[in-house]
Amino acid sequence: MSTRTFGEAIMDLVADTLDTDTVFGIPGVHTIELYRGVHRRGLRSVVPRHEQGAGFMADGYTRVTGKPGVCLLVTGPGLINALTPVAQAWHDSQPMLVLAAATASTDLGRGRGPLHDVNDQAAIAAPVTSISEVVTDPDRFAELLGQAVAGWAAGRPRPVHLAVPTDLLARPTGPITPAPVTARPPRPKAAELAAAATLLAGARRSVLVVGGGAVDAAAQIRSLAERLDAPVITTGNAKGLLPEDHPLSVGTLLPFPAPLRLLADADVVLAVGTEFSEVDRIYTGAPLGITGAVVRVDIDPAQLHEPVPARVGLVGNAAEVLDDLQRALTGSGVAPGRADEDGAVRAGRARQVEFTGQTDGHRPWLAAMADVRTPDTVVALDSTQLAYSAIHVLGAQRPRTWLAPYGLGTLGPALPMAVGARVGRPDVPVMAVAGDGGLLFTIAELATAVDEGGPLTLVVWDNAGYGEIRDSFDRAGAPRVGTETTAHDIVAIARGFGAFATRADDPDAFRRDLKAAADRPGVSVVVATDPTGCTRPGGRS
Repeated sequence: MSTRTFGEAIMDLVADTLDTDTVFGIPGVHTIELYRGVHRRGLRSVVPRHEQGAGFMADGYTRVTGKPGVCLLVTGPGLINALTPVAQAWHDSQPMLVLAAATASTDLGRGRGPLHDVNDQAAIAAPVTSISEVVTDPDRFAELLGQAVAGWAAGRPRPVHLAVPTDLLARPTGPITPAPVTARPPRPKAAELAAAATLLAGARRSVLVVGGGAVDAAAQIRSLAERLDAPVITTGNAKGLLPEDHPLSVGTLLPFPAPLRLLADADVVLAVGTEFSEVDRIYTGAPLGITGAVVRVDIDPAQLHEPVPARVGLVGNAAEVLDDLQRALTGSGVAPGRADEDGAVRAGRARQVEFTGQTDGHRPWLAAMADVRTPDTVVALDSTQLAYSAIHVLGAQRPRTWLAPYGLGTLGPALPMAVGARVGRPDVPVMAVAGDGGLLFTIAELATAVDEGGPLTLVVWDNAGYGEIRDSFDRAGAPRVGTETTAHDIVAIARGFGAFATRADDPDAFRRDLKAAADRPGVSVVVATDPTGCTRPGGRS
């Protein structure tokens, strides 16, 4: 039996259990043994410039690959710096493994002030993880990792935080024996499936609402929608799950009056993997107004009746449950009822929405983005006005290609998520869209993007400050305070990181710059000047 440190053995176990070849993190003196294992195993180490970047990169990697992203973090500040992206992954039900060091076993909980010490590291991370534990027993690590994998397979996936004291990481050991993982997602009872099938078969105006929990059920969603002749509305985290040029696709238009009328007129709504979050309607804030029977499919039983109660609730993996539902429809001997109106006609009517004047002003810029995107292009969106319009205006053809983490609503994730997506899917183009204010939260990750190589385009919507907050102050009749702060020369900053950078002051120049960026092998930054944005003293950069 070969001898290695426990830190090395952990990395072997993680690589084998999660089928991963990549870790995200900044090495530190407390994680040397974990990184010794990274080197020994030949894993790719992606080094951000801030642990927040590590978390966002791991999240982006997960969203495009479906595999848990792995963060390696130092004790104390390393973990704490990453908690915002961990919370984002929690909010959007993304699996993530956060491996951290902890202070030496003899120092835990004693407040003696060793390097990176914090009071109760596991408790700090607990609110945004499904498991958070400082592992002081070597045999416990494999058990906890097995519990994490089981939880991701059989329930709502959430981040997991496992920390190991530095002295235990350095302890000699042999290989770690994996814990058996036998968990399977729950399956609905036959009677529940029969009740759902009866409702759907008798529906005259059925509608599907599909969320991020259905991201791996694209084939089943399409098959069932076509069988029921039912229009499909997707949330932001499900964008592209049904190609948006499909006749039954309404797209990501839930906030608008026409799709809401479609829902209100439906006699049966089939909701798959969605929370019905207010974030999905934040563009208008309009209420849902569902009056028909609701069939809900979700891996989390707590979601079946909040905020929209289900007439029939089906707990399980979306793809498996929809397969069961198709069989129940077939076995019932009852064909789906003839709709009062062709589903494609209803979907087409629901797509006729009126956007705000601001979004109409974004359309020429979004058309330029559409010209250079391919069906496989991964787009990572930040909290910025151009991105808010993009998620509703631009179409998508593939699942796992739109990364729009608007639930937590933090600023700065787009660039590092795009880096993680680029690492996870090196075979497809990647584009990030950020505002000038949000970009400054994580602009240092341009250095990581350049270091990692490969083409990546960053679009910066420059409205000289926090544009959405500025507008919110104006709508509230409050004097603007702190909304105009921004960088003065983003192009120069980007070039300093080694990226190619240009500024476009009109949509035609923007289109030319995007096309040129698509042909470059490295990182390109295209700063788009918002014509309605405030002007800085001394003019724009």
